Amino acid sequence: MGRATSVGDFIKHGRESALIEVELSGTKGRNYVIQRKIQKNNQSSWLLNGQASSLKNVEELTRKLNIQVGNLCQFLPQEKVADFVKMSPQELLENTEKAVGPPEMFEQHQRLKASRTAAKELEISYQNLSEHLNSEKQKNARMQQEVECFYEKENHLQKVTALKQKRGFLEYEACRQDFIQANERKQALKKRLHEAEALNKPRQRKLDKACDEVKAIEIKITNKTAELRQLGEKASRQMKSLEALRDKVDAAEDELKEKKVTEQQRRSRVHMYHQQLEGLRNQLREAENLDNLQQELAETCQKMSAVNSSLGQMQQKKDLARERKNQIISDMTAIESELGQAQNVRNQRLTKLRQMNKDAHDATLWLEQNRARFKKPIYEPIMMTINMHNRDTAKYIEDHISYQDMVAFVCEDPDDMELIAKTLRDEQDLRINVVKVPQEPLSSYNSPPIQQLRRWGFQKYLRDLFDAPEGVMRYLCAQYRVHLIPVGDSTTRNAVDAVIRQAGLQCFYTENHKYTIKRSKYGSRETISSSKELKEARMLAMTTDVAHLQELGANMLRFGEAKAYVQSEIDAIQREEQSLQAQMESLRKKKKDLLQLKGAKSSLTEKIRMKEENIVRLEQEAIDLEAAEARAISKIREVKLLKLGFLQTFLTATKEVCEVSRSRVCLCLCQAQANLTKHKVENEMSKTSTQLAEMQQELPDLARQASQLKDKVQSYLAQARENVGIAAGEELPNHLVQTFLAFPDTVDGLDALIHDEQARADCYLQVDKNVRERV
Repeated sequence: MGRATSVGDFIKHGRESALIEVELSGTKGRNYVIQRKIQKNNQSSWLLNGQASSLKNVEELTRKLNIQVGNLCQFLPQEKVADFVKMSPQELLENTEKAVGPPEMFEQHQRLKASRTAAKELEISYQNLSEHLNSEKQKNARMQQEVECFYEKENHLQKVTALKQKRGFLEYEACRQDFIQANERKQALKKRLHEAEALNKPRQRKLDKACDEVKAIEIKITNKTAELRQLGEKASRQMKSLEALRDKVDAAEDELKEKKVTEQQRRSRVHMYHQQLEGLRNQLREAENLDNLQQELAETCQKMSAVNSSLGQMQQKKDLARERKNQIISDMTAIESELGQAQNVRNQRLTKLRQMNKDAHDATLWLEQNRARFKKPIYEPIMMTINMHNRDTAKYIEDHISYQDMVAFVCEDPDDMELIAKTLRDEQDLRINVVKVPQEPLSSYNSPPIQQLRRWGFQKYLRDLFDAPEGVMRYLCAQYRVHLIPVGDSTTRNAVDAVIRQAGLQCFYTENHKYTIKRSKYGSRETISSSKELKEARMLAMTTDVAHLQELGANMLRFGEAKAYVQSEIDAIQREEQSLQAQMESLRKKKKDLLQLKGAKSSLTEKIRMKEENIVRLEQEAIDLEAAEARAISKIREVKLLKLGFLQTFLTATKEVCEVSRSRVCLCLCQAQANLTKHKVENEMSKTSTQLAEMQQELPDLARQASQLKDKVQSYLAQARENVGIAAGEELPNHLVQTFLAFPDTVDGLDALIHDEQARADCYLQVDKNVRERV
């Protein structure tokens, strides 16, 4: 493109003009089409989206889309490659910022460069002033100290005044920026509100038209519905008449069937009564041959009374045993609840471990399922194995043991240590710490008698504050000397100096502090002590009473054995009770049989008489089925003739109903289409109406906010001008501008410097009046 001398050289030979068209992707859905028509006389005309435009408008559009044709970092023609290579790193950076960065990035870079230049100038100015100040100090070296203090104090006070003056302008500038932003938001909201109101008007007209159409169709549907209801009522009356006739036919058929069933049942009962009568007569003949059964019946009742008494005693024993069992179950439930709470302490520590070191948490879960792979015990992270006697003392252990060891696994065997490290670190990519238990037995780590330190308030060593597995305790004694670090109280705190000089300790704890003493190995062996305040415990605050857990376990075992023993008693009682129940059932059956035999004769005679009377009555109730069937057929024929006439009338009414229903269905379809159009328009309006209401509600708030900020800006400006002593409309004096440049550009920085300078000024004594006059 850089090879032609004029734009007319791009026109094809033999042509009068050339047309170049470029389509650019738009950010809001619509693309931009730019056309340039080149004439032979090197003149060009521009079109933007088919409309005549100017080069300035096209350049403005490309600038808005961040298209920089002249930027070699964004558009690199072949003939410009050499120019690109010659660009310096600074030029490459600036062109890259223009090409890919936001529009304000390059401007901010330029301001940064200007600021750096100004900073260098200020540094040079500061150095010159410093040199001048040194020179003046040499000239005034013979002045008295009071004179120097006077000038220094005056300088500090003048600087405080200047700082306060600049602070007023900084507050004004910050408030002014807030006002500008609030005003811009208000204007943008006004514009969007006008656009939304204009867009909503044609949709409202379309909605009114759709509503009118829906109402007209609804009126037609109402008329058709009324007509259909009348025809339906007419057809319903005909149907009810048909159903009444059908019920009459069914009633006649059911009556005939009922008579047949009744007659069949009568004959079956007569046959059954004859069989029962014969059986009763046989029983009567057998009952007449039996002797007196009174003595046997009395013996049976006596045996039943004895068995019943035994059953009562068994029930009392069983109730007592069940009460004991229920009490044992209640006690075991309470113990299980306490054990669950103890297990919850472990879960809480697991949760804390997961929050602090997820890899150590995952490794702990893996170890629970894979302990069989190792020769000797491997202990979980130390924070999981330590159990504090008192949660208030956990802060000492957490402060003394490093975090890395708190989440470290403890191994007794070196092969196990290598295996677990390789498995978890290499295979599962878990970053964990693994330490090894020392060879020395726990008995080799003896603590000095604590009585020697009681006069300073020491009661226990760190080792006495917690429980831990033997391997973990050996490691802590060897690595952290927990058996040699005493813990004191408020008495220790008050006697710290004496403890440092006389106790010979390297480290000890008071209620809320840790003290570390270092002694020089040379010369007079001076001591250097340091202290720090302890933080509250986070990892070991959840503790478990191990002795209490052991007691709960023993109680649980004892109650389990007692429960099993009581259950065996209940089972034995139930077996004996079942045996007595079987005896009682046998005696009841025998008594029933004896009573039946005793009253059999009179009962059998009465039953035979009743059966004979029933047979006579049933013979008298016989039904003539042939006559009943003839009467039913005649009645059914009459009803069917009436039913035929009603059917013809019902068919006519049904045809009319179908015709009206078809018309109504067509109207309903039209109604559905109209409602669909209406709902579509309503949905469109709902979105815009909601946005319109929100904007109308938000606009007064923004206007009120902008007005308040405007008043605040004017107030800040007036106060700032009053502080520096200039009237409205006057420019800030140049010496104040230069002074302000040396100060921080933030309110917090100015406040800190004001406080510092005021404090320095207050440190100087009042200078004698004569000295001030000489100055």
